[in-house]
Amino acid sequence: MKNAIGYLGCGLIALFVAYFINASGGVLLLQLLTLGFLLSCLIYVLTKKRLRCSVSAASDVANKNEQFELEISLSSGIFPLPTAMAELTVGTTDNLEVVGSRQISAVVMSKRPSVIKVVIKAVGCTTGSVFIEKCVIHDYLGIAHTEVTASLGAQPVYIKVLPNIPETGGQKEVLRSTAENSSFDDKDETETNETSLTPTGFPGFEHRDYIPGDSLKRINWKLSTKKEGLLVRLDEKVASSSQMFILDIPRGDMFGGVYMKNIDTTVEAALAMLDMLVREGFECGFVYFCGGVWKKADIKQYGDVTALQEDLAQLTAYPEDVRFAYGELGKSTPPVCFSSCMENMPGELAALLEHTGGSYVFTKLSGIKKVANNVWLADDNYEFERLS
Repeated sequence: MKNAIGYLGCGLIALFVAYFINASGGVLLLQLLTLGFLLSCLIYVLTKKRLRCSVSAASDVANKNEQFELEISLSSGIFPLPTAMAELTVGTTDNLEVVGSRQISAVVMSKRPSVIKVVIKAVGCTTGSVFIEKCVIHDYLGIAHTEVTASLGAQPVYIKVLPNIPETGGQKEVLRSTAENSSFDDKDETETNETSLTPTGFPGFEHRDYIPGDSLKRINWKLSTKKEGLLVRLDEKVASSSQMFILDIPRGDMFGGVYMKNIDTTVEAALAMLDMLVREGFECGFVYFCGGVWKKADIKQYGDVTALQEDLAQLTAYPEDVRFAYGELGKSTPPVCFSSCMENMPGELAALLEHTGGSYVFTKLSGIKKVANNVWLADDNYEFERLS
């Protein structure tokens, strides 16, 4: 409005000059002002119809906390005229953020597109997107402006952000709880023909007292419970765990600030647990929903964890009707369920407790208390605490 009043004021000054000072000079000023106004209007109208935009990235995969460049390309069909001024606002999902200003101003001056580079930082795992949130064009005189976002044709760019695999060290209480839930070969816990009565007084493999530094995978947990002290098997046979883990990411505001952070912590806490178990020699299964289907990953070595890490980069929340549709994949010992439920999601939490038994791992950020007998909380450092 101010620009329009100012331009009108210039016209009045030209009239004043033409009437009181110099007729030809005033008329020339009026003609120039009129021509400028008409040309600005023509470019403005053509730009609204002909401006196009595209967003692209060199790769669709990024590491968490990594910065990468996107290219925003503006093209026009009104050359040799330049376009009106376009003011773009770059939007992202909450697991990505723009480094610097989200507002960009540009004009297309030639047949070749104008390319603008934008730096993006990946701050949370799972699939995120970068898109043109808003595009407003302004005429050269600053009199008119309009939003043309819908007609730009700019499609979002989807970026898969790899979660980290945190190293948390050997958290013995977690490992012991997992081992006690696991199924072992009966021969590991009963009499065998390989040895006579052992020094511990129990038939089976020979044992000795646990010494700090011993691999936890060789602790005989059942026998240790009877003896009220940790006992380590001396034989080379190591029982393998058949513990099953389930990742539960119910539909919510997937990219809505706190919930997005909660998903990020939940996924990385699960990877931290798997990494810890693999390093101690345990094997387990991991059930998760990705790419529109439920999958089961057999975790036997560190390479299996890294392969899972790559797949979880394309994780999204799933529709409610398939939330517990993992069927036979999740049938094993009582599962350990990593869930991104929060205390403000009572319906999703109640459904989880109804459909899933075993143990539950939530984040401290979730605000969830002891809602079942065996509940663990993971903090931002991926330390696991069992609620008593």
